[in-house]
Amino acid sequence: MEEQRLSFDDRIKSMGEDVQNYHSSLQEYLLSFKKVKSRLSNRCDSYRVGRDLLCKMAIGGKTLKIYLSVDANRAEVLEKKLHFRDLSSSLAYKEVPAMIPVKSELCVKKVCEVIDIMMQDKGITKKK
Repeated sequence: MEEQRLSFDDRIKSMGEDVQNYHSSLQEYLLSFKKVKSRLSNRCDSYRVGRDLLCKMAIGGKTLKIYLSVDANRAEVLEKKLHFRDLSSSLAYKEVPAMIPVKSELCVKKVCEVIDIMMQDKGITKKK
């Protein structure tokens, strides 16, 4: 008999309170931009503006992972000193190639700064 995979929502709920807080902080921050819509699937939580995929959040092991549509090798992004993993060679992450494991409040703060850079590049402004 095949084991049923938990949905993303169920996995978030089964994680520690800190991981839930990281997810809700990042979710709130992403949704504070104009026209950004969230969609919850079994595998991840994805954020789009129209058809343009901006971000995915997924759980890997006990870690929240955020995938961003940003070039991880840009100077402004590199100076944030985050541990990026380039997944542009993987078809599933072609639109969101920069993966960052989120393990602390400081990391959440730095990811928000990288999201600002990404949104500025795409010309997306904050809601009033």
